Amino acid sequence: MKKQVGLIAQPWRKDKIDEFKHILKEASELGFTELWSGIDKDSVNEVKALAATANELGYYYFVDINPVVLRNLDASPTDLSIFKKIGVQGVRADYGFNLEQLAAMANNDLGLKVELNASVFPIDDLDDLLKMIKNTENLLASHDFYPWQHTGIALDDAIKKSKAFHDRGMPVAIFVSVKNGERTTVEHLRYLDIGVSANIIFNTRVIDRVLIGDPLPPLDDMKKVAEAKKHTKIRVKAYPGLTEEEAKVFNRDFHDVRVKETTVGLTAGGSNNITPRNIVRRVRGSVTVINKNPDYIQVWVFKDDAPPDQRFNVIGEVVEEDMEIVDRIAERTRGTFASLNREDLPPVVFELIN
Repeated sequence: MKKQVGLIAQPWRKDKIDEFKHILKEASELGFTELWSGIDKDSVNEVKALAATANELGYYYFVDINPVVLRNLDASPTDLSIFKKIGVQGVRADYGFNLEQLAAMANNDLGLKVELNASVFPIDDLDDLLKMIKNTENLLASHDFYPWQHTGIALDDAIKKSKAFHDRGMPVAIFVSVKNGERTTVEHLRYLDIGVSANIIFNTRVIDRVLIGDPLPPLDDMKKVAEAKKHTKIRVKAYPGLTEEEAKVFNRDFHDVRVKETTVGLTAGGSNNITPRNIVRRVRGSVTVINKNPDYIQVWVFKDDAPPDQRFNVIGEVVEEDMEIVDRIAERTRGTFASLNREDLPPVVFELIN
């Protein structure tokens, strides 16, 4: 499934609507395509204003609903016409609906998508629900976010829950926060750089959409999330003496990635003349290149300590925070299966930093 990135808005902050619109335009230029917000009877006009801008820019805009929201908007699971009039493209069933009501919403004839709550929906009921849906392409899934510290779910739990939806053809969304922010799905990611978080999420293979959970995010953070859709970026501090040939490993797309027990190996085509240098002990985070291999550029990142080996030049180390990406990186085997073209796994790029 194609990767998507998105934002949230807060339509009840009426004095910020113009600022939200500006962010939408700025983010659209970076490749953002999704928008989420809440809605209530007092914010309908603001949601409508946001929807007008979102539609103009090609966003998929979905809003959170529950039985109280529907009642206050004179809507029901069998009558979602108010949302079509407002201009949104989807509704997210946060809580409070049974399978029959969810099926009624998903079977609407308005073209509206329905998002299941991936954090709490009972997986055992998922196949029963799907049997009740005329067009399962109307169903997507998105997780909750958790503003309070220590209340987010674990990454492994998010992956397990998401896989059930993803494997049944439903694109799954998750929220990530700016570093030390509030609106994140996964507790551990709350404390990481948002670019690292997005890279980790896209490498799960089962979470397809990343939304920045904090409203009005800084431009730099939006750029990091947008970049994660295109590349899995790993920052590296080079050691003194880096040669021109060794530097070829940076800013190059690696489509072939093999995950080993204590290392990650990456291979790209291209001639090089890397000669033996700095043959020293490797430690967790060491970035090494294979010498005397003129036809391929091979990089090995170490997840554990290892003794010196004459075949491996140690050229630098991964930034400590980015080791979270190395530990969670997914395999890519396009070097072996040349016909495979997966949109769900962006290539890996090493970025040289000071």
